[in-house]
Order: sequence, then C-alpha cells, then structure tokens
Amino acid sequence: MKLRRYNNKRNGAIAVAVTAVAASSVLAFVLSASLIAAGCTLLGGAVAIAIMLYILRLDDALITDTAADFSRLADCLTELEEREIFPDNEDTAVSKLQSKIIKLVRILKKKNNDSVAEQEKIKSLVSDISHQLKTPLANLKMYTDFISDPDLDEQKRREYIRIISLSVDRLSFLSESMIKISRLESGLIHLKSEELNLSETVLKAIKDVYSKAAKNGNEIVFKEENKVVISHDRGWTAEAVFNLLDNAVKYSPKGGRVYVTVRKLGLFAEVEVKDEGDKIPECEQPKIFSRFYRGSNSREKEGIGIGLYLAREIAIKQGGYLNLKSSDKGNSFSLFLFQGE
Repeated sequence: MKLRRYNNKRNGAIAVAVTAVAASSVLAFVLSASLIAAGCTLLGGAVAIAIMLYILRLDDALITDTAADFSRLADCLTELEEREIFPDNEDTAVSKLQSKIIKLVRILKKKNNDSVAEQEKIKSLVSDISHQLKTPLANLKMYTDFISDPDLDEQKRREYIRIISLSVDRLSFLSESMIKISRLESGLIHLKSEELNLSETVLKAIKDVYSKAAKNGNEIVFKEENKVVISHDRGWTAEAVFNLLDNAVKYSPKGGRVYVTVRKLGLFAEVEVKDEGDKIPECEQPKIFSRFYRGSNSREKEGIGIGLYLAREIAIKQGGYLNLKSSDKGNSFSLFLFQGE
C-alpha cells in the first residue's frame, strides 16, 4: 500500500515536471520576446527542480518507512510472531519475503514446541526411573545389612539372599527396559523395515516366551488366517509381540490357553494375542498403555508396568497402533501394522 501511494505520487510529480518543462518550452518558442522566453524557460526549470527535490524527499521517506517495516518484520522472526507487516495480497518481492519469513516462524515455533515436549519427556523419564529404582535399591541395602549379622541363622540367611537375588533381577530387568525405551524415545534407534513374513516374526516371539508359558502350564495356540508379507522391523516387532505374549501368560490362569492370530484386516495386518484372564476394569483400560501403570489385578504379579507401553511405542514407530478388547472371557490385545493397498 505504501509503495503504491509512493508510485502514484512519484509518477504524478514526474508528469507535472514534464508538463512544466514542455509548457515553458512552447511558451518560449511562441513568445518571441527574449525576456519573456527566458522567464518561461527559467520558470519551467525551477518547477522541474522543485519537483525533483520533492521526488528525492519521497524516496527518502519510502526508504525510511521500508527500513522500519523490515525492522518490525525482523522482530517477528526473533519473537516468533506470525504478524503481517506488508500487504500479502500484492505480488511484490517484499510480500514474498514476508511469506517466507512467516513460514520460517511457523517451522521454528514447531521445533521449539517439540524441544519443550522432548525436555518434559526426559524429565518424566528420569523421574520414573528414580521412582522405580527406590524399592529394589532399598531392599538391597536392607537385606545386605541383615545377612552381615554373624548371629543370623542359616534359614533366614538363605531367605534374605533369595530376596537380594530377586531385587538384582528386578534392577536388571528395569535397566534393560529403560534403555530400550530411552533409545526408542530419543530417536537413537531407527527401525529398519523390510518386506518379511509377519508370521515368522510372531513365531520368534512365541519361541522366546514358550518356556515361561510351559512353566505356568499355559498352551500357546498359533493360527495364521492369511499369509502376510509386510514391511516391518523384525527384531523390534518381535519385541512388541513378546511383550503382549508375556503379559497374556502372566495374567492367564494356570493351564489356560493363549491364542495368537495373524490376519489381514483392510489396510492393516493384525497380530491378535488373546488370553483367558480376568476382565480388565473399564476405568483402567484407557491407562493400560501408560508407562509404569499397573492395574488393580496386577498387584500380586511380577513386573513394573512397562511391557505394554514399550509395545505401543514400537507399533507407533512403524505407523501402527495397539488396541484392547476386554470381556468376561478374557482380554485381547491387537498389534496393527499398516500394509497399504
């Protein structure tokens, strides 16, 4: 708008100057008297000079205003404000520059928000680790002090050593799980997707959980409804399925069955893990995939509430998701992976 007004004034002033010079020249030619001709020429020149000075003032004012506008535009960038200084409906160089700066501001704001979210995630992770380490470390210290008593009888000594061993196992499992989560969340691990048979990935997870299921008297029933060859990371996907299986075995009654099914479902491939355990209360279902969350039916079971969270993170990293269906006949956890058309 300022540039348009400037151009209008400048063009008008030039037109007046040209007219004045032309008029004075014509008058000087028409009027033969030398003094009158000289006066007309002098008047035309004076008008032209005055108008040129006016144009210079216009230029100076335009440069000053434009510099001030660019300064405000720079402030928008430093303050991350999406504010328009120049009209965006004009096809000018400054409007295009302003458009690019606004896009840059949006990119920087998003990166800033992502950075803040990442910092909060790290704080939460450190807090969770600290909280989870307290109990096993306290047990180690307490029972180490107990067994150092020379008057302690052998039966109690063996019991305390067993508790220390359990605490060490818990610390080991916790540290391994936290390393996996931190590497996933921080982006240190990049999943390598390949076109592989999904059933073979699932069977790898079943093999890893088989001994625990046998010890609990559980039978794992595998069914492949469709042969699914899909792009996925075999190692991490097997880890996700293992966590679902481990959870199913943990909460299944002794002698119960765990059903594992691989199928195609629209644009997704599904790995369903179904147990015969108690129904998860509806009030707890929205929180079941949260980090370190343990439901009311898990108080007497081993674990720290990290398996389902890790499985969900692995699914999300591959463009998939987890789903839960719970009924009086058991709980069904499904891992969905996008397979496209």
